Amino acid sequence: MMWMPSGVKASDEVVEKITVNITASQMPPSRIAQRMSASVATVGEQMLVGRNISDVDDKKVAYEKLIQEIFERVLVGYSVQSVTIDPAASTMITVAVAPWGDVVHEVAVEYDFGTIAPEFNDLVKKDMGDVEKQLDEVLVGLPIDAVDWAGGVSKITIRDLLASQLPEFHINFDILPGTHTVVKLSLSPKGPTVQDVQVSLRSHTVPNVLLMAVRPKVEMAGNSLVGLPVAFIERHREYFTARLANLAAQQSISKNYGLRLSPVINTGVATEIALDAETDQYKLWLEGHLDMGRTEENTSFQLHAGKFMGKQEEAFVEVNFVPSTVSWDFVPGWGHVISAGVEAGIKYDLSAKQNILWAQDDVNRNISLRLERTPGTNLTQFAVRYKMHDFLSAEYIFTQQTKWLRLVSSL
Repeated sequence: MMWMPSGVKASDEVVEKITVNITASQMPPSRIAQRMSASVATVGEQMLVGRNISDVDDKKVAYEKLIQEIFERVLVGYSVQSVTIDPAASTMITVAVAPWGDVVHEVAVEYDFGTIAPEFNDLVKKDMGDVEKQLDEVLVGLPIDAVDWAGGVSKITIRDLLASQLPEFHINFDILPGTHTVVKLSLSPKGPTVQDVQVSLRSHTVPNVLLMAVRPKVEMAGNSLVGLPVAFIERHREYFTARLANLAAQQSISKNYGLRLSPVINTGVATEIALDAETDQYKLWLEGHLDMGRTEENTSFQLHAGKFMGKQEEAFVEVNFVPSTVSWDFVPGWGHVISAGVEAGIKYDLSAKQNILWAQDDVNRNISLRLERTPGTNLTQFAVRYKMHDFLSAEYIFTQQTKWLRLVSSL
């Protein structure tokens, strides 16, 4: 092996890679410094990689001057104080820069949320994460004259961040440079947005008329969703559901009757909000019946007043009133909750002096089944009810002898 004195380089040894060191009396923001380094490395690679180290060493001053001239034109807002090349297989290029004039001392972000209701601004900001910190890292310490070209870095950074954290919105920027730089950030919805909201409130345990006091607040909360992207509401379904439940729970009727409020949001361009309000203490409802297919006693009213004796047992009395005969019928009874939506029990018709076995199954929010059996007369009545509106249902009733359609007004 041939020994070579220190400082002597083999003529066939070449530059293989470039490393860059940016120095300054006041260092640029880290992201800008990284961009500077990448730009210098790109020029250095095109200019030096593959050349003999000895040739680079011989022409070092010329290369340093050329790189300095290039970056004097490119780095708006900075002057290039010096460029130093240390030729080696891994060549180091050191660039010393200095800012022109004043630099950015602080960054303020002004948000324009467009059509988003003000109560959701904090939720959107939470999704944005550390946007303001990211902007600080890009802009604070940057020469004011360099803000325009560095703004491109900040926009790419923030857009990449929000593409994953807030995918339901387009983000637009406007940067006003100065020692106190202002970044105006505006949002516009992406994809389908909510255009209309319909609210329904239902209860099996309190009269619908009592829920009318809750409706205005729930409708107001529902209307605030108009303009929001459908996908945004779906992603934050738990938040919006809890917000509706808390709002309804603050109403006096909710506190007086100990109501359990269970909102369901069916999102879409036409969004539906269904609020079920139930209580563990009472079951109270009033209905008006209009029967079609019957000629006698085809109009009636029924009041159900019950008190829960624990979670599954209910003692109640039903009062039936028929206007055509001005007759009253009192029917006390007992009910047992078998499972969610399924009940069965027994009641006693004081006028007819007969027991009635009954069962009811709420198949879903709109459909329910009812069965009543009177052992003394062997009469069996089966009914299918469909709820068309919070206050109106249609019920088809069958017995062994006849059948008829009943319109039910839930008061």
